[in-house]
Amino acid sequence: MRVESDLSPAAADGDQVAAEMFAGSGEVRALARTLDWSATSLGQPSTWSAAVKTMARSMFDQPFPMCLWIGPEYALLYNDAYRGILSAKHPASLGQPGSVVWAEIWDELQPQFDQVRSGGDPIFFEDAPFTMARLEGGGTDRAWFNYSLSALRDEGGSVVAVLNISPETTARVLAERQIAVERDRLVQMFAQAPTFMALLSGPEHRIELANEGYLQLVGHRPVLGRTVAEALPDAVEQGYLVLLDDVFSTGQPYLASGAKYAVQAQPGGEVNERYVDFVYQPLKGADGQVTGIFVEGVDVTDRQRQERELREKEEKLRLMVLELNHRVKNNLATVQAIAMQTLSGDRPAAAMRETFLQRISALATAHDILTQEQWEGATLHSIAKGVLSALSAAADRVRIAGPDVHLCSKAALAFSMAFHELGTNALKYGALSPGGGQVDLCTSIEPGYLNVEWKESGGPPVQPPARRGFGSRLLERGLAAELEGSVDMQFETTGVRCAISARVVE
Repeated sequence: MRVESDLSPAAADGDQVAAEMFAGSGEVRALARTLDWSATSLGQPSTWSAAVKTMARSMFDQPFPMCLWIGPEYALLYNDAYRGILSAKHPASLGQPGSVVWAEIWDELQPQFDQVRSGGDPIFFEDAPFTMARLEGGGTDRAWFNYSLSALRDEGGSVVAVLNISPETTARVLAERQIAVERDRLVQMFAQAPTFMALLSGPEHRIELANEGYLQLVGHRPVLGRTVAEALPDAVEQGYLVLLDDVFSTGQPYLASGAKYAVQAQPGGEVNERYVDFVYQPLKGADGQVTGIFVEGVDVTDRQRQERELREKEEKLRLMVLELNHRVKNNLATVQAIAMQTLSGDRPAAAMRETFLQRISALATAHDILTQEQWEGATLHSIAKGVLSALSAAADRVRIAGPDVHLCSKAALAFSMAFHELGTNALKYGALSPGGGQVDLCTSIEPGYLNVEWKESGGPPVQPPARRGFGSRLLERGLAAELEGSVDMQFETTGVRCAISARVVE
């Protein structure tokens, strides 16, 4: 019985050649045995040149990435090791033109391929970078390669393919870059460390490295490459060279706390007394012998100063307690005056009580701010914000502009009462009332004087008061007297304006 084949004699022959050429193990070999080569620009393997067939057989046995770019379209034939380079482009790339396989980088690759195919010299690149669309879904990644391109010639000397050997070096490149980053980071840490550091080598203690902290400690002398004896004679005189010799000979570290170092950058020059905590740490080689000393420490001179300042503050605190007794008496007198002025007259008791408590609250706010500043005064802005914020949520409608001036405690108390009276009046009748409006609080400075202007706008129309209450008297008389200046109150229709000139600039 005769069985008819669907394959033409040429196709059957091509299959036989492919089976023989791609015989052996490996995923790409198996794929190549079943691929319809007639659908590619290469045609059936039986038509390929002997040079291509021979190189293909050899290439499949190699453990490193190799491929052939065959013919004028540079159709791709590659081994199993090259699959990792193709990644998601495998297995569709087998037999495809280079312009399809590496479309995203073909503008860069094609001139190189053309140069080799036209008979030019072989090409080699080391750690060449490419951005390749080889991930699933067409995603790109950055990769590096050592790759070569050389001509594969047939028996007649014609170039029939470009041989490409291209081990990927991405892992090594990235590792080297990371090492370089870490090395730079260590150098930066050494250079920028808040402590002082130096590296001494050999028994003569030659200074190989020194960071900015060390250079600053020794007076920015040219110490690199010099021995401690040459570069730092002042340290030698104070016994530090003996300590270094002992550490080098014994291999035992030396630690010091609060050691005095009298820095004299120039012989016979000024002496700068410093105090340091430091360690001399011996460095040993592979044989266990000391090869150098690492110096690391911190300048604690400021700590010594802080301890001295702490003692001074404690004495100051003692004096403040005495001063507080005096201030308490004065404050009681102030409260008494507020009470006498507020609680007199024919107003309802509840109204007088509320006004009295508000004024006492303003005084307390000023005391809080002064207490935070240890009764050394406070800034005008902080007094205004503190009093007005305690007075009403409408304080955000007060715009403060101009230089912020530091006031003595007496002036701070006076201004706190003034801002309270102005704010209370604005909240009840003026620009801070529910009807809307705003207050501009502006400051300016003249020689020896501080000028403060309270200006209301956007509120209800203003009418001059029928009588002057305690608040008005406090502003126009008491404040002027306390501040050794003047107060001008104007009840303009568009809003109250109060101009204060005070001799309080410290």
